[in-house]
Amino acid sequence: MKAVMTPGVHYTGEIHVKLRESAPGVRLAMAHTPRRRTLTAIARSAGVRALGSLVDALPAPTHRGTKLSAELPLVQPGGELARWHTVQLPGAGGGGSKSKSSPSQGGGPQRAAMSLRGGVAPTAPVGPSADDVWGAVRALMEQPEVEYAEPDAVMVHPTADLPDPQGKNLPRDWHLRAIRVPQAWRLLEKAGRRPGEGILIGHLDTGWAAHPALPGPDRLLPGVDLWDRHRIDARDPLETGVGFSPGHGTATLCLLAANHEEYQGMATYASVLPVRVSPSVVHVGTHSLALGILHCVSQGAQVISISLGGLPSRLWADAVNHAYEQGVVLCAAAGNHFPLGGSLRTPTSVVYPARFRRVLGVSGITQGLKRYRFNDRMSGNDGPEVDLCAPTPDVLWASPPKGYRLGRGTSTATPQVAAAAALWLSLHRQALEDFSPIERVEACRRALLLGADDVGPYPYHPRPDQPSRTYNEYFGDGRLNVEATLRIKPVRGLQPQPRDDVSWSLLKLLGVGLPAAPAGSQVDADQVELLWATHTAGVQQAVQASIAPVVSGKLRARLELP
Repeated sequence: MKAVMTPGVHYTGEIHVKLRESAPGVRLAMAHTPRRRTLTAIARSAGVRALGSLVDALPAPTHRGTKLSAELPLVQPGGELARWHTVQLPGAGGGGSKSKSSPSQGGGPQRAAMSLRGGVAPTAPVGPSADDVWGAVRALMEQPEVEYAEPDAVMVHPTADLPDPQGKNLPRDWHLRAIRVPQAWRLLEKAGRRPGEGILIGHLDTGWAAHPALPGPDRLLPGVDLWDRHRIDARDPLETGVGFSPGHGTATLCLLAANHEEYQGMATYASVLPVRVSPSVVHVGTHSLALGILHCVSQGAQVISISLGGLPSRLWADAVNHAYEQGVVLCAAAGNHFPLGGSLRTPTSVVYPARFRRVLGVSGITQGLKRYRFNDRMSGNDGPEVDLCAPTPDVLWASPPKGYRLGRGTSTATPQVAAAAALWLSLHRQALEDFSPIERVEACRRALLLGADDVGPYPYHPRPDQPSRTYNEYFGDGRLNVEATLRIKPVRGLQPQPRDDVSWSLLKLLGVGLPAAPAGSQVDADQVELLWATHTAGVQQAVQASIAPVVSGKLRARLELP
């Protein structure tokens, strides 16, 4: 049992910049002078190059082949998204936003992917140093028009060289029975509905590959590839090597919506929009995941399923806020961890975006109703940020080109929750017609949480803010119960979840402090860098010595770290 990949952040050389709300478009009024400046001038003053609007990288709307209800029109990016821009360090290759014609260079996500090929542990991609990147971030945050600046990066999670264990001899549909899917389907049939009909599910993963259990072309859109932009759709190239996840997206997509004589998903008549945001669930790009969320919103998705995660990104928080406010139910995996020998394990805390309040964070529960954690193999992350759990491991996965194998991880649990959301939205579509987008999301979330079963040997406690709901730190509100969820009718007027942001409170709790310094952009940038460092280090009882290797040299000196 050994680690074959250590965690790290690889910078692409691009920086995401959000302009203040008072700044109209790219021509901005200075706070202290009447002259006007362009984004190019702001970038030049910080020593970087302006690339343009972040959403310029979104594909043009190509929605087709899906029957959507009239009350859920397509949503185009706009409003707050106009304040998001991208700049680039001099000499950076720009892998995160390369066009179809430009080759991958520098430290972009494609370079990080290349370093994983061939069955060898990856080396750090060639790219800008942490000092250069965070120096540019601080310079940008000194500009009065800039609300925040954040590096574009690829978060590489640790993995371990572990043999796949023998699975239990369970029926292939045991997980569907456990969460009462057959009963839910009968309920839908009595109501004259087909499971998930009229709902589009956005699926952010490693893409899809040909398999008999995939939904047919009338329900599976070609999708887009936001990792390798030159590719024409979201097809998974099934690359192999340490850290790669060939077929992962196919497996989670079939859990969502397969309708095949040999294999059944849950939302068997929903349509699916696949978006390839990574070649692997262990290395995830800031840019690609944010754009994936925005693309799903622009194409009219009502549910998004995300079986991967990573850094505490402000860009991700904004993308989540945008999707939530447009009426999209977001479901994301809590993440996984591995033993490293002795008592050491890779990080066990819930990853982003599952950690956000406006996202349903999904953990796992075993067939024996135990916490999904083992001493000798991959286990699921959990904690107070979890909202629901669903069955894993030993759940049958579709495995390209034609086979099946036992799946595991919180990746398996997440599509089950997303599919349940699609079933509820489809069943109650008429009742939801005059709901606002946020009311629709909150009504669906309420049904999923109230319908969950308080199972397992661990105690549940009333929530301080909602005593009618019970909760425990491993399973959230409990194990998904699809039949009970469908029986809960929509309720209007529910309060929205607070807007998401990355939290500095974690570092305060861990006793990580900044040296005395005047309030302003430098301190703001230091906070974000430290938050990334602690998340990357993955040490739950973080101390300065564990953070030191993963922060920039300048911040290390300011903190007097070794």
